[in-house]
Amino acid sequence: MAFKRLDAETFKSQLRQYLTPARAIASPQHLKGRAKTLTQIERAFNSDGKHIFIYGDRGVGKTSLAQTAAYLRQSSDARPLLVSCGGARFLDTVRDAVKQSLPAGDAVFQKKVEHKLKAGIGGFGYDMTRSLTSGVLPPFETLNDAVQLLSVVSELLSREPVIIFDEFDQLADDAERKVCAELIKAVSDRSVGVRFIFCGIGTSLEDLIGVHLSTGRYLSPVQLDRLTHDARWQIVEDAAQAIGVTISRPHQIRIGQISDGFPSYVHLMTEQILWSMYDDPVPVGICSQEHFASGVRQAVQETETTLKIIYDRATQKYSDDYQEVLWALADDHLLRRQTTDIYEKSYLRIMGERRHRKRLTKRQFSDRLNKLKTSRHGEIILGKGAGWYEFRENIVRGYVRLRAENEGVRIGTEGYG
Repeated sequence: MAFKRLDAETFKSQLRQYLTPARAIASPQHLKGRAKTLTQIERAFNSDGKHIFIYGDRGVGKTSLAQTAAYLRQSSDARPLLVSCGGARFLDTVRDAVKQSLPAGDAVFQKKVEHKLKAGIGGFGYDMTRSLTSGVLPPFETLNDAVQLLSVVSELLSREPVIIFDEFDQLADDAERKVCAELIKAVSDRSVGVRFIFCGIGTSLEDLIGVHLSTGRYLSPVQLDRLTHDARWQIVEDAAQAIGVTISRPHQIRIGQISDGFPSYVHLMTEQILWSMYDDPVPVGICSQEHFASGVRQAVQETETTLKIIYDRATQKYSDDYQEVLWALADDHLLRRQTTDIYEKSYLRIMGERRHRKRLTKRQFSDRLNKLKTSRHGEIILGKGAGWYEFRENIVRGYVRLRAENEGVRIGTEGYG
């Protein structure tokens, strides 16, 4: 099928359906490589009083998994509620979720609320009843306020409501984490018919809950890893087939390698490559190297601004040789690497392809690595023992690979595992 046979609106519609680099996925059809994890969450929800805690690297797809799992669990009479834990008080975040669920100004709902509250649900007086029916809620002063209002949500708004608490790692105050732990326990012990899904950046549940792990029996921990190569390729293949074109297996493999397993990079590169093919003045059905290179260049431009800032702050200080040092660190599938391995296995090869550039000695290279740990370079990497290094955030590795590819340097070509 010739690529140009798709009209512009159909092309854009298919892109929106299959590729979502800037927003979370909420459909199991488009959530690749997470079938086993969705089954794990479904089975955990089968236990009364059990809630879910999804943790992992930034950008690995926690919110997409949470939304998809929530829609599968949530009864069809309402949609899941999504709130971010960015405020000072956790109870304010719970209040935001409850407020989000109230259809203000709905006369039918108002009658329903009044009838149910008169029947004893929630135990609220006139003022709170009026607030509920108007959609204007006063601040939650106590944990009991939150539990009562969540009970109303479960009784009046949905048969199986699910609330997603995103960015839990932003809840830095230990006292507020304790409030959260107490709420989880109270909701479960009192059989309130609402389920929670928490999402947070971290390497373990202990990182996020800390001393409040007594809540652990109420939580099913889900550690989310980077996508497998098969899942990365499937995203590319499905989008290309929907458009009616071919992105060859070598190009799919390269997209997967550059992405480092972070779905947003796979979506972004594939989207931009398809736009490059669409913009070709000659109708095309197969992705060329020129389309691929153009897509990568545009993906660099479209990448999240914060990642660009992190990269530029690390590399544009005092000398111009920090880029290749970062590229070398990001070259291998191992997240943590030793200086000699980085220098001999990766850096020397990279510089062999960049003969116009001055090569650092091993001592100079080691000095650059140590400086990349400092605040002057944004602390982009961490030192782990004598001569061992890794990126502070693994999602930055993918961006480093993307920048290297844009400069014509292929890194991260190791295996598919």
